[in-house]
Amino acid sequence: MGVGVVGVVLSSVLGLGATLVSPPVSVAEDLPPAPATTAVPGATIIGQQWLTERTLELTVDSPSFTAPVKVEVILPHGYAEGSTRTWPVTYFLNGTNGDQTKFRMQLDGEKLTDRYPSIVVSPSGDVGYWSDWYNNAAGGPPMYETFVTDQLIPLIDANFRTLKDRAHRAILGESMGGYGTLMLAARNPDLFVAASSLSGAVDTNWLPGAAVHSVSPAVGTAIPDSIYGPRATNEVNWRGHNPVDLAANLRTVDIQLYTGNGILGEEEIGEATAPANCPVESGIILPETQSLHNTLVGQGIPHKYAAYDWGCHSLSLVRYEIAESLPRFTEVFAKNTPAPAIFDYRSTAPKFGLFDWSVTADPNRAAEFLDLRSVSNTGFTITGSGTTQVTTPPIFRGNKAVTVLINGTPTTLRPDSTGRITVTVDLGQANQDQQYTLGGTTNLRTSVISFLR
Repeated sequence: MGVGVVGVVLSSVLGLGATLVSPPVSVAEDLPPAPATTAVPGATIIGQQWLTERTLELTVDSPSFTAPVKVEVILPHGYAEGSTRTWPVTYFLNGTNGDQTKFRMQLDGEKLTDRYPSIVVSPSGDVGYWSDWYNNAAGGPPMYETFVTDQLIPLIDANFRTLKDRAHRAILGESMGGYGTLMLAARNPDLFVAASSLSGAVDTNWLPGAAVHSVSPAVGTAIPDSIYGPRATNEVNWRGHNPVDLAANLRTVDIQLYTGNGILGEEEIGEATAPANCPVESGIILPETQSLHNTLVGQGIPHKYAAYDWGCHSLSLVRYEIAESLPRFTEVFAKNTPAPAIFDYRSTAPKFGLFDWSVTADPNRAAEFLDLRSVSNTGFTITGSGTTQVTTPPIFRGNKAVTVLINGTPTTLRPDSTGRITVTVDLGQANQDQQYTLGGTTNLRTSVISFLR
């Protein structure tokens, strides 16, 4: 959300008003030419400019947007000193009306990361809620989630000396960017080992925040409800992106939640817009963050929850929350956490894949959640409707045949040449009504699948 009831809230709640070698000089005019770049599918660097000793601005061309997008990359101290050292990467997502400069210019990003051993990448998020927009069912640009997860991450890994794995990739964001942080982490837990919401709007089921979400596209001259569609007819799409509804997916991610309480703190005195934003923190951020915290507690998902006894929706508060977040990220990076041996995941997407598993729902099924539980090399539990196909990772190499129990009934499947099997699960008749539709019917069936060795 942002610095600065709908106009006030929109401007404040949603957005607080090849190998590269870091240059050795301090004056931007004297910095060396930017290095050569490598394109990846869907993203090409078409411009570069050193802004400071540590910050390189990229101009990226991508079909996710109708015009090139700016991205700032802050390199850690020591990046230039060793040509072989590789680094973790941290992605920062701005709040509404922010852009790629927010972290560096308004939040003192270079100072806050002075001792932080990670590359920091900050793309421009505008008023997009870091989502692929519904656009009245037409889809297409802007596609913020696709850009970050499918294009920007590979682009950064191709052009910088990064540790190219989940164990060394984290994400954090403020306000709208806090929502984006946990939404992207929950929908893509195979990409991020850690995530931190900095006074984030993390529960779109909270009506005051949902109202702001609905009208926020108007700030960028788009029509209201461009992001997920009208809630009355597209609630399943809203919930399919909502961190509270996707909380089970966060079990394998190290989570931090921060919020103030709407009381002006000493750190905020003198910040001109802070007092006007106190109701934003107390009326939207605090209850939404509490909602996610309570949901995580109810599901037994470990996380850090910090609800301060001060704090309005201010730059000062977010700086404090960033300073609290980064040391924990550093600790998580040092653990070199492997991919989980067991995980839960739920999604409304017709097809999805993570941790080398892939799932295809019944094409005749209306939009609804498909839930996977206790997914491991020994099997899984699945809840949904219609005929669903689940393909395993290559865990059956060398096996001539695999006995699979589906609700206790055995069947024999042969692995493909890579050692994968595809299990077809009958979850009953495919539902024809979108889940959560008023007057609609959603019947879900659960099946338990076990692999016998």
